[in-house]
Amino acid sequence: MTDASRAAAPTSSTERYQILDVLRGFALLGVLIANLDELGGEGMTATAEQLAMLSTAGFDQAVKRALELFVYGKANTPFAILFGIGFWIQMERLTARGVAFGSIYLRRITILAVFGTIHMLGWFSWDILHLYGLLAFALYFSRSLSDRALLWIGGALLVLGKPVLTWAGAELGWTQAGLDAAYTETEVMARYAAAQSGDFIAYVGAMNKHIWLDWVLGGTLIAWFAYGLGRFYIGAWIARKGWIQNAETHLPMVKKLTLPLLLSGLGLQIFTQEMSSYPAIAALAAPPLWLEILHNIATPLIAAGYVCALIWLFFSASWKWLARPFAPVGQMALTNYLIQSPFILLLLTNAGPGLGLAGHAGSAPFLMLSLGFFAVQVIASRFWMKVFAYGPAEWVWRGLTYRSFPKIRRER
Repeated sequence: MTDASRAAAPTSSTERYQILDVLRGFALLGVLIANLDELGGEGMTATAEQLAMLSTAGFDQAVKRALELFVYGKANTPFAILFGIGFWIQMERLTARGVAFGSIYLRRITILAVFGTIHMLGWFSWDILHLYGLLAFALYFSRSLSDRALLWIGGALLVLGKPVLTWAGAELGWTQAGLDAAYTETEVMARYAAAQSGDFIAYVGAMNKHIWLDWVLGGTLIAWFAYGLGRFYIGAWIARKGWIQNAETHLPMVKKLTLPLLLSGLGLQIFTQEMSSYPAIAALAAPPLWLEILHNIATPLIAAGYVCALIWLFFSASWKWLARPFAPVGQMALTNYLIQSPFILLLLTNAGPGLGLAGHAGSAPFLMLSLGFFAVQVIASRFWMKVFAYGPAEWVWRGLTYRSFPKIRRER
C-alpha cells in the first residue's frame, strides 16, 4: 500500500474511541424502542379507539407516558450528536493525514444520503439516514465556523428550530393542510389496512403517501433539518473540545454534571407533560409553542445526563460491565439500525411471516419486544465483531467511499 492510499484508508479498529461505540449502541436501543412504539402507535397505523379496546390499554398508557419521559427524543438526540462528532473526527483525521479529505468526505455522505433515500422510499418510511446525509453536507460547508458560533447556532437550532418553524408554517397556512391530511382517521385506517393486507407494496405505498403529506407538504422535513443541524453543530463543537475523545480525563466534571442534568431535564419534561394534559391546553390543535420549546430544552438535558452516566459507568472499575455490551452494537451501528427496520415491519405488518400487530398491540408489548430483539443484537454483534473488523453495512459503506474494500476479517 502506498503512503497516499494508507493515509486515505478507512479508520482501523485501533483508532476507534470505544466510548463512542458504547454511546451509539445505547442510543440505538432508544431509537428501536421509539420507532416501534411510534410507528405502531396512535395516529400512524392505529386509532385511539383500537388501542383503547386492547386488554393491556391501561398498562399501555402508563408505559407510553414513561417512554415520552425517558425515551422519545432522548435517543435520537445523542444519536444525531454522535453522527456530528463522528463526521467531525473523520474530517480532522483526514486533514491530519494530509489527504484531500473533501472528495472522500463528500463521497461518503452522498452515499449515505442516497442509500437513506432508497431505504426510506422502498422499505422503511421512518429512515433518518437520508436526513443525516443532508446534514453532513451542511456541516461540511460550516467547518470554518468558530467554536462559539457552532455552540450558539447549534443550541438555538436545537431548541427553537423545530417548534418555531412548525408554528410559523401553521400560522402562515403553508403546512397545516398537509399535517391535517396526514393524520385523518381515513388516512390512519388506510395505513392500518395496508399493514394488515399482507401486501408489502401496498404498505410501502401507504407510508410513502404519509411521507408526502407530513414530511414534504407538512414541512416536517424543513423543521427536522433545522433541529438535526443543531444537534450536528453541537456534536462538532463537542468533538472540537475533545470531550468524548478524552472522556476519561474529564471524569470529575462528568460525575458532577450527571445528576443535575438528569434531575433538571426530567423535572422540566414532567412539567411539559403535565401542562399538556390540562383540558384547556390539550384541546388546542397543537401544543403551545412555549411548551414545545421547553420540551426541546428538557430533551438535550436528559440526553446529556444519559451520556454522562454512561461515561461514568464505562470508566468505572466496578460498573464497566454495564456499559461494555453496548460497544459492539455501536461499532456496527449502521448495520444494526438497518436490521431494526425489517424487525419492526415484520411485527407491524402481515407481509410474509409478519405478525400484523399494528392496531392489535400497544406500548407495553412493543417495549418488551424491543428489549428482547436488542438483546439478540447485543449477542450477535459481540460474536460478529470477534471475527470481523466491520459490520456488513459499514464494510460496504467504507468500500464505496474509499473505492477499495478493506479486509473484513479481523486480523489477530
